[in-house]
Amino acid sequence: MFKQGEIILNPILLTLTLLFFIFISLRIRGIFFKKKSRAPVWKSDIGLTYRISGIFKAISLPLMAAGIIYCLFIILIFTAVLHAYVKTLFIVVFITWAILETCMSLSVPENLPKASLFRRIIHFLTVLICLAIAVLLFPKIIQTYPFPKTADCVLLDLPVHGEWLAGHAGATTLTNAHSKNRYAIDCLKIGPDGRFFKEAEEEVADFYSYGEPVYAPAAGRITEVVDSLTSDVFGEPDTENPGGNYVILDIGSGYYFYVAHLMKDDIAVEEGQIVNKGDILGYVGNSGNTSFPHLHIHVQNKPTADPEGRITYPFRFHKMKRKRLIFWREVSNAALIRNDRIINNGEIE
Repeated sequence: MFKQGEIILNPILLTLTLLFFIFISLRIRGIFFKKKSRAPVWKSDIGLTYRISGIFKAISLPLMAAGIIYCLFIILIFTAVLHAYVKTLFIVVFITWAILETCMSLSVPENLPKASLFRRIIHFLTVLICLAIAVLLFPKIIQTYPFPKTADCVLLDLPVHGEWLAGHAGATTLTNAHSKNRYAIDCLKIGPDGRFFKEAEEEVADFYSYGEPVYAPAAGRITEVVDSLTSDVFGEPDTENPGGNYVILDIGSGYYFYVAHLMKDDIAVEEGQIVNKGDILGYVGNSGNTSFPHLHIHVQNKPTADPEGRITYPFRFHKMKRKRLIFWREVSNAALIRNDRIINNGEIE
């Protein structure tokens, strides 16, 4: 399923990138070579209607561009199926187009007020479309970006090594499908080819996550372990045992770290055992209600997996390198949202 997405989405984005590049080229050609006469929107004889429309378009275009990029690459598309250069190229070209169009919006062709009715309708329709998209999409950034402040979060170390992608993550359902276990995160291992699966995507071993060790993010005592459920069947979710094989770790102050979808018979700890930060808890499998190998983590108020009365808490990570959209940054006490890439060893692989 992911391989099909990779085959379809990459050519589509490359085609859109090419179209925006052509449009930019034509715009620049019209400005510098054809030298069409344009009047600034603040020019008194341009007319109040065109002045207002130009200002509204100049305001709405950056908001529209930000909303489109955010929705595409954080809310909608599972970006591990995209090649990094495809996403980066599209974002750079699209932002360039948005900046150019914003600058162009601050002036209008001098003959526009006397142009044909069709041309004037197109001008105002373009303004309305930009405004509508900006109003529809930009608020989603505001809705999904805030996360509880550090003082209200549990602080953990990353429980994995290497480069991983946050699938479902964040404080709202726009970027996190965990409606019952709020703030939970699904993590997928990224391989050296920048993908999270290899070969034919037909077996659990085709996913880089499968078999990866999971480390204790804090010291504590193991309160519950399940390690007897099937973990190597691909594409058959176990809805009766949603967590599959799991470990629950008491990390103190009434908080319990829960890690799920582990391999069968390979959990490295037992109930009652005291573990240190960095000890191996188990290995990523495909057990439970999951269609492909990945790691589920959350922090809860109970020492067991019984969902009755469960409360889940926001958590952040002490230190990591995080890539959101196209830039890597070293961050501290940071949270994750969907499609963030993370590395805990300080080196980009």
